[in-house]
Amino acid sequence: MPRIIAPIVLTPILLTGCTRDKGEGLYQPVEDVIPGSKVIDFRIAPCETLWSLDDSATLTNSLYWLRAMDCSDRMSNTQASYQAALIPASGWANIFKQSILAAGADPDLSQRRTLLNNVSDYRGQMPGNIRPLVQLWRERQSLQIAFEDEKARNSRQQTANETKIGEMSLQQKELQDSLADTRRKLENLTDIERQLSSRKQLQGEIPDGDATPAATGRSSTGSNVQAKDTYVPPKGLQLKSTGDK
Repeated sequence: MPRIIAPIVLTPILLTGCTRDKGEGLYQPVEDVIPGSKVIDFRIAPCETLWSLDDSATLTNSLYWLRAMDCSDRMSNTQASYQAALIPASGWANIFKQSILAAGADPDLSQRRTLLNNVSDYRGQMPGNIRPLVQLWRERQSLQIAFEDEKARNSRQQTANETKIGEMSLQQKELQDSLADTRRKLENLTDIERQLSSRKQLQGEIPDGDATPAATGRSSTGSNVQAKDTYVPPKGLQLKSTGDK
């Protein structure tokens, strides 16, 4: 029995010694050893609660802004615009938040340029440890602007080409119509020449109806036309008058 009771008596004393400080030998409660605040893991932080955070430790954490960019890409245009309207437009952090949300809402070319200019105006106020991340975001927006510029330029060029092709098609149609009209005129002229040639051939084959009167002499009204019943004696034969008998 004495051997069994000894360990039981000594166990509380040993446990008490484990909780004493080596330096001062004072007792510290267990709850004081656990930190009062926990570090937020922004890789899995909920997107709906992300935009209301505004403490210095959060705003200077690059992981927070990376998560904010990821959340803005996942939101719809309506949600992003609504959330951006809830953030006051004051201070570099709020301006950057609004710009991130607005950039995720698929703005047009002019709006995206405005967002880029707004963030550039507040670069001097941003902490140095997040400036590389801000620079990456600005380069991303610049590339998007360059892409939209090229896309708009190609669209304008395509429209100009389509207009030019339409004009050329219209000109081609006009030329084809003019060519068809000229061809019809030439065919009509060819038909007319063929008809004239046929008439000339017919006139050469059929005798003239006025040739018969010319074979019998002049007209009855002419002075050299002889009477039908007039007798002309032979030359040298003269009739004597009745007074010579």
